[in-house]
Amino acid sequence: MSRAQRLTFLAIAVVIAVVAVVLLTSGGSDDEDAETTSATATPTATATAEAPEAEATETPTPTPTPTPKPQPTLLQTGKVAKLRFAEGETVRFRVRSDTDEEIHVHGYDRTEAIPAGKTVTVTFPAEITGIFEIEFHGSGELIGQLRVDPD
Repeated sequence: MSRAQRLTFLAIAVVIAVVAVVLLTSGGSDDEDAETTSATATPTATATAEAPEAEATETPTPTPTPTPKPQPTLLQTGKVAKLRFAEGETVRFRVRSDTDEEIHVHGYDRTEAIPAGKTVTVTFPAEITGIFEIEFHGSGELIGQLRVDPD
């Protein structure tokens, strides 16, 4: 969930809390009690000001959840992974091979040595738009398809 979505949900929760407090404090009163309710509404507004703080303290709790970034896609023999990035982003993927290999990202003319049994993370800026093949250079096996969309 993106930060903007979390903030939107937080704002909705605050609005619901404020409406609930207003409804609970003004519900069931007579006209004579309306003045009393108005006088009581001011301290209640202070209480609702505290409620967003309580909700705001809950916001940092979900923030650590996205901290462990999802692992970049793993490219390996036997399947073709499809990668998609926007121009200007950082292309990031992992590669693993049972034998010593070298990957080649066509179009970017990028190569990277992959030692046998090791997982290597490859990163570079997505500066060229288009669709590019990623292959094990030695065996010529296609292991990935990189798509970079214009920003």
